[in-house]
Amino acid sequence: MSLLKPDTRRLLVWSLLATCTLFLFASGSGLVTLSQSLAVQRKAVSDQALLLGRRGWKALEAGGFRQPSGPAWRLALLPPDLPPSPIQPQGTALLFGTRVLWTEPAFAPPRVEAPPKGTEEVIRNGGRWLYLRSLEDGRLLMVAFTAPAYERLRSRYLLLSVFEAVGLTLLGLLWIWLALRLYRSYQGLASTARDASEYLPPSGGGSPALAMVEVFQHTLQELRARSEELAELHQREKRRAEEVEGLAEALCANLEAGYLRFDEEARLSGLNAAGRSLLGLPTVPRLGDGAEILLAARPEALAALRESMDKRSLTLREEVPGAPGLLLQLVAIPLFNLLHQLRGYLLIMRDQTSLYQMRRTIREREALSRLGEVAAGVAHEVRNSLSTFTAHIQLLAQDRPEVAGQAHYQGLLEEVRGLETVVQNLLFFARPLPLVTETIPLGPLLEEEAQALRQQFPELQVEVSAGDGDSVRADREALARAIRNLTRNAAEALSQGGRGRGHVRLSCGLEPDGVAIRVEDDGPGLSPEAEQELFVPFASQKPGGTGLGLAIARKIVREHGGELSSFASPLGGAGFRILLPS
Repeated sequence: MSLLKPDTRRLLVWSLLATCTLFLFASGSGLVTLSQSLAVQRKAVSDQALLLGRRGWKALEAGGFRQPSGPAWRLALLPPDLPPSPIQPQGTALLFGTRVLWTEPAFAPPRVEAPPKGTEEVIRNGGRWLYLRSLEDGRLLMVAFTAPAYERLRSRYLLLSVFEAVGLTLLGLLWIWLALRLYRSYQGLASTARDASEYLPPSGGGSPALAMVEVFQHTLQELRARSEELAELHQREKRRAEEVEGLAEALCANLEAGYLRFDEEARLSGLNAAGRSLLGLPTVPRLGDGAEILLAARPEALAALRESMDKRSLTLREEVPGAPGLLLQLVAIPLFNLLHQLRGYLLIMRDQTSLYQMRRTIREREALSRLGEVAAGVAHEVRNSLSTFTAHIQLLAQDRPEVAGQAHYQGLLEEVRGLETVVQNLLFFARPLPLVTETIPLGPLLEEEAQALRQQFPELQVEVSAGDGDSVRADREALARAIRNLTRNAAEALSQGGRGRGHVRLSCGLEPDGVAIRVEDDGPGLSPEAEQELFVPFASQKPGGTGLGLAIARKIVREHGGELSSFASPLGGAGFRILLPS
């Protein structure tokens, strides 16, 4: 260092001093944080060891304190329903004084001082945690555990403590060296001042001591000015950081994906407008609201957040119900800082309704295609046999005219006709539907179907509501069959419900997505179980029903590029809506 210039030496010394101070401050802060984490971890390990030790004591007490064997003993200590434990069992032993009554293989119990009879305690012995339970007869139950996470954290703490001690020692030596340098400089300056005092006048030019004081005062002024500059720079950087944080908040608020941010105690600490809209929250959330209250109307989202909190890992949920009509993809993420300390949770959601509906439609069409192939083959075989059976019945009536008037013959004939209807429906459902489209006025078409329904069910009140200009381009025969299936389904539901003079309403009108045709009734409506299998082929809620009416109606509507859906009718019963392109 003697080869360096004085200014360079001073700069190097002050730089080294500042570096050591900053290092010690940073390591001290880290040491305090690690100390707090170590205390928390030690408390958690001790509580867990006490809990698992008690479980082992109760399990052994139930078995007469016989030596355990097999994996059942480990399952008694760590059952699968417990959350992940920070400790792991190492071994178990039963002692009497210094004599070992029994111990698990590969476990050597250490010598420890037993607690008073009938009491228990958890101690740390070497790198292990021991649960000690002193029985009334003098025996001592010892359950040993290992805590790898705690030992790693303790090793980091000890290592950082060594670094802190070394740093303090170096800083002390540096300050001692600096003090000695300053003392020698002061002695040299005082000696120079004494030597020069006899050559300086007592007044006028000033003494070297006064010159030194002036230099010191000037240095203090420079330091004060530099401190003010640093404070101004700090304020400037703080304002810049606040601007960046505000910009980040603004970007998050305008994202298409929604998010809700919670603190480590699951209290709301941030959200954007998309998050509230996608979840369909009825009221404006307040910061600090608990997740249990905030997501009470969205149990699947709350379950995903709870799973992420329990496992402290990412949780993904598909097809989570959100706002009415929306299906969400939801991700719950725990947030950690650089020291792996939990700082909260983030709930991110995206609207994937169209994607999920497209997947569901593709799966349904694939299933219906396979089902149609099977149904076509079955219907073809049954139709051949049924034709032969019908011919024999007709020949029987010709050979024995007296049989044709009997009730058994008429019942058999009705069953054959019913089977023919089922076979025709199967073939219609299985075969491709050739469409001959034309422009159809909906008013006359609905009136024709209403009149046919009145003739078949005279006791019903059938209402038609249609505008003069309402029309749609479709296959008339196929569309009429779809509407007929819906009206017959409504009439039969009213008959089963015991409402002989029920009310059925047929209506149509323009909507933003196309032309809608509605068939409604005031019957008992649809149960939740029936809604799940509403359009599934061969799933019928009516006695003797084939379960093909609604499936055929939906097939006809989809072949026209539309969609058939159900809804709760204002009349009090069920309603069906056919939506066709305008």
